[in-house]
Amino acid sequence: MTGTISSLGAGSGIDLQGMLEQLRAIDQQVIDAKSAKITKYEDQLTEFTNVNTKLLALKSSALNLSLSSNFLGRTVNSSDEKVATATVVDGAAQQSVQLDVTRLATRSSWLSADGVVSADTIVHVPVSAESTTGLGDSGISVVAHAGESMTISYGDNGGQIILNVSGDMTMDDLVTAINSHADNVGAGDNGRLVTAETYNVDGETFLRIRSDVADASGASNRVTIAEDFADMDFAAPAATLSFQVGEGDTVTISVVADTTLADLASLINDSEANPGVTAKVINDGDPFAPYRLFLQSNSFGEDGRITFGTQLADMHLDEQQGADGASLNAQFSVDGIQYQRMSNSVADVMNGVTINLESIGSITVSVGNNSTDVKDMIKALVGAYSDAVQEVRTNSSYNSDTGEFGSLFGTTLRDLPNTLTDLMTSTTKGDQTGRITSLFDLGLEFNRDGSITLDEETLDAVLADYPDEVAAFFIGDSDRDVEGFADIINERMRTLTSGKGQIAGEKQAVQSRIDDIESQVEAETERLDKKYELLTKQFIELDSYMGQMTSLSDYLGSQFDSLSNAWGSGSK
Repeated sequence: MTGTISSLGAGSGIDLQGMLEQLRAIDQQVIDAKSAKITKYEDQLTEFTNVNTKLLALKSSALNLSLSSNFLGRTVNSSDEKVATATVVDGAAQQSVQLDVTRLATRSSWLSADGVVSADTIVHVPVSAESTTGLGDSGISVVAHAGESMTISYGDNGGQIILNVSGDMTMDDLVTAINSHADNVGAGDNGRLVTAETYNVDGETFLRIRSDVADASGASNRVTIAEDFADMDFAAPAATLSFQVGEGDTVTISVVADTTLADLASLINDSEANPGVTAKVINDGDPFAPYRLFLQSNSFGEDGRITFGTQLADMHLDEQQGADGASLNAQFSVDGIQYQRMSNSVADVMNGVTINLESIGSITVSVGNNSTDVKDMIKALVGAYSDAVQEVRTNSSYNSDTGEFGSLFGTTLRDLPNTLTDLMTSTTKGDQTGRITSLFDLGLEFNRDGSITLDEETLDAVLADYPDEVAAFFIGDSDRDVEGFADIINERMRTLTSGKGQIAGEKQAVQSRIDDIESQVEAETERLDKKYELLTKQFIELDSYMGQMTSLSDYLGSQFDSLSNAWGSGSK
C-alpha cells in the first residue's frame, strides 16, 4: 500500500497503520466491484467465441451438403469377392452387371526339365575348344613348332590325347595329327574321342577341337585343351541363351563355360537388356535332384509371353504357363459380352469401375449411391445445430445452483435458438418433384425439451429411394434459380459469424465496456493512491506529534513526582 511504513503508530501507541489499511479497503471496494464486472464481461467474450465456434461448425456441415461433389460418392458391391473385387470412382453411373470369369490372366513361365543336385551345378559344360586367332591360309601358316605340345582332356574319366610336335606344323597338319592320333579312339560318330576341324569366319580360318559325338553335352563329353604353342591359343566358346518377351527384341545371354545354375539366374536378372523377366533357382523337394531354374515374365498376358530362340545344351527349359499355345490373357464376359485382357485388373469395361479378377466363377457387380456418407453429413448438420442451441440456452438461462444468470443473459444471442430453429425447419423447393422440401421429410423430429433428432429409419429409406431428390433439396436448382437448403444455412451462418455479424457486434460492445471500466479502475486507483499517500503523511505527522506530547507528559510527570517527593521529605 502506498505510504505504508512499518513504524507508523510507534510514537502514539495507536495502530495507525491498521486504520489506514481499513480505510483503504473500504474505498477499494468500489474499484473491486468494477474489476469484478470486467471478469464477468471477459467470461462473456469467451462465451461469444464458444458460440461462434459452434456456429462455424454448423456452417461447415452445411457447406459439405452444398457441394454437389459430396453427393457423387458411390459404393460397389461384389456378390462374391473370392471371384472378383471392385473399386469405384465418385460419379460413376449406378449399374448392375453379371460377370462370368472363365480364365485369369497369367504370367508366362518356363522351368528346367531336369533337376540338379545343387545350385552350384554347372549348366554349360564345354564340349569344344577353338583357336582364338584366325589365319589367312591354314595350309601354309605354321602354328606349331618342334618341341611344343598339346594335351587334350576328354570326358570325366581322365581320358587324354597328348600331341608332341616334332617339326613345324600348319593348322591343316595339326588337324590331321589330332584326328589320326593313336589315342584318339572312342565311340564318337567317327570312331574318335574328338574331332579337329577348321572353319572360316570373315575370311579367316580357325581351328576347332570338339567332341566327336554329335550334339554332345554334359561332363562325359567335356573337352579341355592345355597347350604351350607360341603362335596359337585355345578357349572354350560361350554358349548362347536367347529369348524374347512378347513382340520385343530378342535378348541374348552369353553363358561362359562352367557357369552354374545360380550364376545363370544372376546373368539373366542382371542383364541390361532384360526385357522384364525374373529368373530364380527353386527347390522342388526331389530327394535326389531338387534344384531347377524357374523363369517368369514380370507382366501378365500375351504381351508378357516368353519365347526362346536358343537354349543351353546342358539345360533344357519347358514352358509352363502358356504351354501348348494356351492363352495367357484373362477371359470373362460382362452381361454376355466376351472380353479378353492381359491383366486381372480391368478398368475399361464398366465405366468408373475397376474390377480385380480373383478366380473363375460367376458373380454380380453392382454400383450404387454411397448413402452412408450423405447420411453422416446430414447427421453432422443436425448435431451441429443441437450443439449451438444447447450452448446458447445453457449460458443464457438462470442457474439455480449458482443463483446467477448465464453469461449470455441480456444479450441479443439469447434469441439465437429461435432463429436457428426457424432456419432448420424452413422449406425450399430445390427438389423439383416436391418429395423433399424440408428436414421433416428426412426424419427430423422435435423433442419435448426443444431439441431435434433424426429418425434414422426414415432417413435410410429416403436416401435409398430418392437419393437424387435429397441431393437437389440440399444443393438447389440453378436452372430454376432455387437456392438449396444447405446454401441457405451456410449463408445465414456466414452472416452471423462474419466480422460485421451479430456475434462480432456483441463482442465489440462488450470489449468497449471492458475498456471503459478498465479506464475507470485505472483512474480511481490512481486517485486512491494519491489520497492515501497524503493521508499517510498526515498520520506520520500525527504520530510524531503525539509521540512528542507523550514524551512531554512523561517528563512533566517525572518532575511532579520529584517535587512531591521533595516536599514530603521536608515536612518531616
